[in-house]
Amino acid sequence: MLNCSRIPKALLLAGLLAGPMLAHNVMAAAREDDHWSPINTFTDVHGNLAAAWNDANNWSLVQVPLVVDTNATSPTFFNAAFDSAAVRCAVTNDTQVGQLMCGFGGGGTLEIYPGAHFQAGFSVIGDSWTGIGFVNGPGTLIVDPGADVSLGGHLWVGQGPTTQGTVVINGGTLHVPAGELGVSWNGSPGITNYIYVTNGAAVYLRDWASQTLGQSGSANNGSKGNIGIMLIGDSSQVIITNNALSFMPVLIASNQLVNTEAGGTIQAVYNPALNITVLSALAPVGPTTPQFSLNPSNAVVGIGGTATLTASATPATGYQWTFNSAPIANGGGISGATTATLTIANFSAAETGVYSVVASNSSASPSDRPTTLSAAATLSADSFTLNPVVTIDGVNGTTYVTQYATSPTGPWTSFSTNTAGATPILVVDTTSPLSMKKFYRVMLP
Repeated sequence: MLNCSRIPKALLLAGLLAGPMLAHNVMAAAREDDHWSPINTFTDVHGNLAAAWNDANNWSLVQVPLVVDTNATSPTFFNAAFDSAAVRCAVTNDTQVGQLMCGFGGGGTLEIYPGAHFQAGFSVIGDSWTGIGFVNGPGTLIVDPGADVSLGGHLWVGQGPTTQGTVVINGGTLHVPAGELGVSWNGSPGITNYIYVTNGAAVYLRDWASQTLGQSGSANNGSKGNIGIMLIGDSSQVIITNNALSFMPVLIASNQLVNTEAGGTIQAVYNPALNITVLSALAPVGPTTPQFSLNPSNAVVGIGGTATLTASATPATGYQWTFNSAPIANGGGISGATTATLTIANFSAAETGVYSVVASNSSASPSDRPTTLSAAATLSADSFTLNPVVTIDGVNGTTYVTQYATSPTGPWTSFSTNTAGATPILVVDTTSPLSMKKFYRVMLP
């Protein structure tokens, strides 16, 4: 249920959610928009004018917004609507609310202070998306170090026609486990919206869509012209629960995925074992950054055989091999995990996958990137035998030696000695399966 004064905003909201966006569910409970109307203000540690979320006097209903008020005549779902750009809202304790619109009608800033846990969108109405700078702006969400924000629906940043939104994950954690992230998903020409992931922050996303950062890869895309920019700092990560590598090259090239450090870039790595894509920041390459002159190569390995992967980088003081993006340790048939050559003895089907190696330089300049990840190599299992077979139909009781060479003139190598019986001898060469060029001969001892 909306007050009459809210009807135009409700109609605007319905229009913005139509078209390419996911449908907004019909509310199953009465709705109250509890507007941010700060009275009891203070100056926070940053010198900003702020007021506390959990002070009822700072809300238009003189009630701190909840997820659902079950004490009402009918259950009441609360939307925390921010209209004041001058006074930021400070969340200092664990807090839950049905829906959040930061920038509902005139701007607003919400800051989740260190150690606080904030949840929105986990309510009886189902798809309770969160809007930052949406439906009107500007709007800003700040997540401080040690703070955690979990959103049950979508996170729209600067979604509307004339709005601007900013999300700053400054050492905290953001979870969007069930909905989409849209930074300029469906905005208007000339609007650029931002999400910062800095100071060791982590962002966990369900997936990555073609419009997660607006119209991907173009700052001037026809009638839209709206983009989102994600800036990732040192020691910070964005973890996406699927393979999102196909989206990343154009976003990196168009400066929509940006390293906060000048000259740095963004690295995207997919881990098939965990089914996650991880975005992280790479410092600038410099003279002391390891550079690969030899990358590992793809190979097909027979079950029970030995796999060898080799790489070389300069200048490098150490190596660390990875399997499906996870570091490898020596043992169980694996050796050379921290050297330039990785060896896997008694190769098994469980060891098929993607291998790469990180070259490091412990003497790298502080301004240079100290590590470099090699190109990926895939080890596949030879699930059926393609070994050459030599048939010897010899004299019963006679001993024969079978030899091979890679040239008709040798040198020849003996690999099997057999005594003929009543039936032909089948000699299998297991020394090099899938060899395309080999010569064989059978000799008397």
